[in-house]
Amino acid sequence: MSKSNVLELAKKLVAAIEKEDQKNLSLIHISDQKIKVMLKDIPVGGKFNTGIGRFIVLDQKGDCTAVITEGLYHNQEEFDGYSANYSLSKLRKHFYKGIYPAFLEEFGDENLCYTPASLISVDMQKKYGSIDDKVRPLTFDEARKYNDLLVNKWLTNCYWTCTPWSTKERGCGHLVAIVTPSGRINYTRCDYGKGARPFCILKSNIFVSKIEEE
Repeated sequence: MSKSNVLELAKKLVAAIEKEDQKNLSLIHISDQKIKVMLKDIPVGGKFNTGIGRFIVLDQKGDCTAVITEGLYHNQEEFDGYSANYSLSKLRKHFYKGIYPAFLEEFGDENLCYTPASLISVDMQKKYGSIDDKVRPLTFDEARKYNDLLVNKWLTNCYWTCTPWSTKERGCGHLVAIVTPSGRINYTRCDYGKGARPFCILKSNIFVSKIEEE
């Protein structure tokens, strides 16, 4: 076979490969479109993927959807050095400066709803008031309400709630409620390092990439 014939054959082979690659890319694009659904259409317990990780749907509330990250967003974060009051804590500052900006970029400010939360302690003390943030840890009550959906044996650490176990006036102003990978609710000192697992409420009319059941 002459050199010119070999060259021509090589060109045809390259063209055929490029054509097949384009076909595969089109199929991938179509496949992606099929799993793009409105968030409101994902059932409780369903999951979706984003540029900042996977999320679990905890609740559908009309035009809003409560979600939490499937894994820990950060593995080791101190709650605070001195107090179990989330409103003034290092952890709240970290959520605002180290976590919220990524959520803002991923979902858009207009799609992130404020999520008010009481900071009432486990023993019902109301000293610390309440907060109204767009991205935050779960409360103790939310950890109980959604407990079965929170279980993830692959988590490498327990994670913080924003709920104090009690108050300084009751001799316990440094303990905070936490959740273990198995879903058990416990407590630990505020100056220990535990995971940050962000919770937020999104507008339910946004489109997300649904994860099919594994």
